[in-house]
Amino acid sequence: MKGEQRTINHSMHGVFVFVLLGMFAVVSTLIVLLGAQMYRNTVDRAASNNEDRVLAAYVRSMVRAEDADRAVTVEPQNGITTLALREDLDGTPYVTWLYCYQDQLYEQFTSEGDDFDPEDGTAICPALGFEPRIEGGLLTVNLKNGNGKAETVRVALRCAR
Repeated sequence: MKGEQRTINHSMHGVFVFVLLGMFAVVSTLIVLLGAQMYRNTVDRAASNNEDRVLAAYVRSMVRAEDADRAVTVEPQNGITTLALREDLDGTPYVTWLYCYQDQLYEQFTSEGDDFDPEDGTAICPALGFEPRIEGGLLTVNLKNGNGKAETVRVALRCAR
């Protein structure tokens, strides 16, 4: 009888250890899955935040880099409102056109006087709207990024002084 009782206690001990290991495995798996989901959400939020900011930052950066006397103008080209950024490199005048075409912000760098063709530009980032205007030395660009979020960029032009 005593031998039988020891066998039952030993069997219960083995089952208890097995159940404990099983619970540890399940809890560990759940923690890993929750951590992965939290990481995925963080990465998605960061990507969305970056996409929201990249369009405005790009336009602001380009304008500040080329802001010189009569270098920044708003011009219609083939039915598209463009922001023209002019510069002189080694005595040769060039123009960089920024414009919205096929739901993308495009940039086109060309010699001054070359024909404007929106197909020749390079797509920079998604943009559903790009409306630049200059009033009294203040450049205002109304933007709508690829997510549909509207933003306005205002830059006081040094070249207007």
